[in-house]
Amino acid sequence: MICINCGSHFVETFSLHHLFFQLEEKTCSQCLTGYKKISGTICEICGGHAHDQKLCKYCEESLELNTSQPLKLNRSIYHYTDVMKEWLNRYKFYGDVTLATMFITDLREYYENNFKHIKIIVPIPLSEERLVERGFNQVEVLGEQAGFPLTKCLKRIHTEKQSKLNRNERLKREQIFSYCGEKKIQNMPILILDDVYTTGKTVRDAAIILLQNGASEVFSLTLIRA
Repeated sequence: MICINCGSHFVETFSLHHLFFQLEEKTCSQCLTGYKKISGTICEICGGHAHDQKLCKYCEESLELNTSQPLKLNRSIYHYTDVMKEWLNRYKFYGDVTLATMFITDLREYYENNFKHIKIIVPIPLSEERLVERGFNQVEVLGEQAGFPLTKCLKRIHTEKQSKLNRNERLKREQIFSYCGEKKIQNMPILILDDVYTTGKTVRDAAIILLQNGASEVFSLTLIRA
């Protein structure tokens, strides 16, 4: 096999995960070890480091301001390291869509372990302008490669790129989503899929719209936790 990340030849090893999900290895083990999975004590809400506490300081502050939180919980798989940043740039901004296959086994595993009871998976959309600029929605490609049945019922207003905003600017940003589904959700739990969780503003805004349109509760699964 040829690694899609570094281009080197490698021998595929037997894996129960790959057997279960019927997937071929497309990345060598040396490349995969460079990506750091989140482990240890995590915040019960956002999935970030909680330093042996139930909640991280940001979720504690958020609950003090508003006890009614639109997002039930988020779970992320990988830390936003320099190696992951390079992968994200290649995939998201340079359009190397084959890189999406590197983490689909992990996405499926986390879905099966945490959200298997949720049948409606909603990807975070791009604005029409950003979609034309980029040529593809990186979140939808991740979901499709993982075999998730995606429900595309959110529309996004075009705004400045998130990467150009600091934490306070992101948190103060106005609502950017609207509902575009053909009908309202019939009191069902929803799972939001996104690539990166930074402040949580994006998935919380999306959760608000989904709750307003019939969702019973909203969760999110993100590949990366910044």
